[in-house]
Amino acid sequence: MSGRTALIAALGLLLPAGAGAHGLTAELIPSQRAVTVKCSYTNGDPAEAEVLVKSPSDATSYFAIIRTDPSGVAHFEPDVAGRWILTADDGLGHRASLEFSVDGDGVVRSVEGGAGPLVRYALLALACTGLLAWWLLLKRRVSA
Repeated sequence: MSGRTALIAALGLLLPAGAGAHGLTAELIPSQRAVTVKCSYTNGDPAEAEVLVKSPSDATSYFAIIRTDPSGVAHFEPDVAGRWILTADDGLGHRASLEFSVDGDGVVRSVEGGAGPLVRYALLALACTGLLAWWLLLKRRVSA
């Protein structure tokens, strides 16, 4: 198999995965004494997902396990102040995690997410750079 054929085959394997790939995002919409979670795919479609919520008072079990509605929304009420952890899982291999702080009045004060789209694009760019380097190396070996 020539270097060109190998490159075309490698790119052919990557294109279907990249064209249909999408990640899951979870967004907190805080309100007084309640938290609304909105889950969606990176293409904007709502995601039905199971949302696992861990309380700062008990890190070994879940405070709540809730399911989003068809529009990707779920609600819960934090009961203590501190750092909470939320993980959304659509059951198809897509996950999103958030950590957030709740103050003594039950209001969400800060939200921190996991790896965002920039990290995914950086990894894709790194993979493409590796393929290009591999192809250039093969091309150089063939012409030598």
